[in-house]
Amino acid sequence: MSTRTHDAVVTVGIGAPLEIRKVPTPKPTGDEVLVKVLWTASTPLDLHQNDGGLLVTHPQVLGDGSAGVVVEIGPDVKDLRVGDKVCISLFLLTSRNLTTTSNV
Repeated sequence: MSTRTHDAVVTVGIGAPLEIRKVPTPKPTGDEVLVKVLWTASTPLDLHQNDGGLLVTHPQVLGDGSAGVVVEIGPDVKDLRVGDKVCISLFLLTSRNLTTTSNV
């Protein structure tokens, strides 16, 4: 079975130009959902990850504020369905675990 991947914007080093790379697409388990991102914002957090203002390991996937459509759900998800439109903010998630692919 081949590993699913998707494109992501990543930092590759302090002050270096951003790149688009293929990263693994996780399969949702438990109460996780997989969202097809249709829109994402570049925020000050992204800028500081790229300029060295935050201690991160490069490459680092960017995009902490996103919107999209639920394409897959874990077996314990009760409040969302495939096809639901969602908005994601890593700072506002309090009742649901979010798994992101942080290091390529």
